[in-house]
Amino acid sequence: MASVFKRCGCLNRSQCRHGWRVRWREPGGRAGRVRQATFPTKRQADAFAHRVEADKTAGTYLDPTRGRLPFNQYAELWLTGRPLRPSTLDTYRHHLRRHINPTFGPIPLDAIRREQIQTWIKHLCDNGLAPRTVRTSYGILASILRAAVLDERITRSRCVRITLPEIQPTQIRVLSPTQVRALSSAMNSRYAITVIAGYGLGLRQGEALALSRSRIDFQHHTYRVDRQVGTHTRAGAHPELAPPKTKASRRTVPMPAFVETALKQHIERYVPGGDDRLITTTRGHLLRRSHYDQDILKPAVHAAGLPHRTTFHTLRHSYASTALAAGLPVLELSRHLGHATTAETTDTYGHLLPDTDDRTRHTLDRVWGRDDHGGDLAQRGDPTWSESAAQTHGEAANRTEVSQQCDTPGGGENTPRQTIEREDIPTGTPRNILNTAIRARTGTDEALQGEVHRIT
Repeated sequence: MASVFKRCGCLNRSQCRHGWRVRWREPGGRAGRVRQATFPTKRQADAFAHRVEADKTAGTYLDPTRGRLPFNQYAELWLTGRPLRPSTLDTYRHHLRRHINPTFGPIPLDAIRREQIQTWIKHLCDNGLAPRTVRTSYGILASILRAAVLDERITRSRCVRITLPEIQPTQIRVLSPTQVRALSSAMNSRYAITVIAGYGLGLRQGEALALSRSRIDFQHHTYRVDRQVGTHTRAGAHPELAPPKTKASRRTVPMPAFVETALKQHIERYVPGGDDRLITTTRGHLLRRSHYDQDILKPAVHAAGLPHRTTFHTLRHSYASTALAAGLPVLELSRHLGHATTAETTDTYGHLLPDTDDRTRHTLDRVWGRDDHGGDLAQRGDPTWSESAAQTHGEAANRTEVSQQCDTPGGGENTPRQTIEREDIPTGTPRNILNTAIRARTGTDEALQGEVHRIT
């Protein structure tokens, strides 16, 4: 049991200025450490003692001193203990240094409150940070506090029901093939292949800069994506190849003929030896992504007369929009782009999907044919029956004979086959719909067995 006491020798305890002490033993029996804390009033000391005993009973006891570690010190421990990619580690350190530590750095972990977090979010928004940047910083803060809970430094995270800024839909910019050719022509010829590969294979910038001879399969017309040029480089060091962005980013993409031709020409001109890397400087080093953006791509964008906001990712957007316009299923496109889920693809490119309203309307008109009462909608003057629907109905009015042996009461193997004729069953009507119609005509609810013969 926690004990509350004073060690001073003051006779008048009510006017004594010495603090009240609470002494308790941590969980673990006699092996538990004996701890104590001092409070200015007996009421505070009693309250703390009751809370300690309640936490010990409930199994939620935490060492009060562990939560006094400043946030910035624990954040550094959190970073060094996680197996993060170098580029991800750089991103986390940037957000901590620029946006998180200025507010929460010196504050003890157990002193961070929800209202402080909400005020901090508003402060970032008022300073003009993009909603996506604000959400990224908040996500890092929340991850650190969740880890502090698991490490038994705080009882619970204060990142609860925080209102975050909404992310506005990204405006997708796409280039036409003519614009892509113009950009490729304006590029330094040594790096023009990156534009062709970005547009023709849907690669990310780092993946295009990591183009490799060994990943090309000219026989099956595919390219294997399993590496990229990393964004993190040590001071004075050259860029290095790294794994792709995510597990789903490892993929094999189909290679169009114009990309194959461009790759063969590039290899013949710039990689005549046995080097596996296709994109290198004149000294044989990989390109820094920042150097490629600022000194190679942007001048070419300006020279080609393209919008100044054109980036390498615009080529990837152009690849996706072209594929969707040609009717490529979203599932296949998602796999080619290296997205983890189709939801990521539809959220980004859903507005580019071709309009299917007419196809849906004509399909339903073709299947339906007549209304529930068997009356021809066109003959009844129904305004919803268009000329195209009437034409479709006419094409579907082929004579359809359904031969079905009915399992009626008293029937058996010798029961005569019953023929049902429908002149309004469209070609391709699903079998379950046909069976429902047949049962309605024959007046039986028993399952009908037999073949459905479609006469065209």
